[in-house]
Amino acid sequence: MSTILGVSRPDQAAYMLRAAASAPGRAYKQQLAQLRRVTRPGAVVGLVEPDWDTLVVDAEDLRTSRAFTRYTSEEVVRHATIGRSLARLADKAGFRVETVAATTPVFRDFEDADHTLGLGRTMQLAIDEGRIDQDRGRRWFTSLSEGPFYASFTLVTVMCSR
Repeated sequence: MSTILGVSRPDQAAYMLRAAASAPGRAYKQQLAQLRRVTRPGAVVGLVEPDWDTLVVDAEDLRTSRAFTRYTSEEVVRHATIGRSLARLADKAGFRVETVAATTPVFRDFEDADHTLGLGRTMQLAIDEGRIDQDRGRRWFTSLSEGPFYASFTLVTVMCSR
């Protein structure tokens, strides 16, 4: 499913594909192949996906932070490492990869991070599934709101052309 984004010239269009996070690996490859098929020669395509394996949450309990990231990338987010694969997948689909950039969104506000990253929700899932001890997980989560906060992950952008 795609949504048109406004562009000023009638011979150009920009679409946002809602794909990778929900698409299995093969489906994502098929979507890239379809995108290449429908774009004109010279068309510029931008691909942006996170790499959840790079999620960092600063806490004194580093072991629990690492377990949280591992649980998030292995169990919660489907295709959690698709971001790091974008350039390779675009190349295999027949695009010419022009640039690859990594951006690191940084969260300093605990409530914003919890809302955006689902820290509490994901920790509760990890506890419920026995991946993180309940007392340890709750202490970790509570400690995040009790002082300076930091969390980040890597967002990969690939600009390519047909």
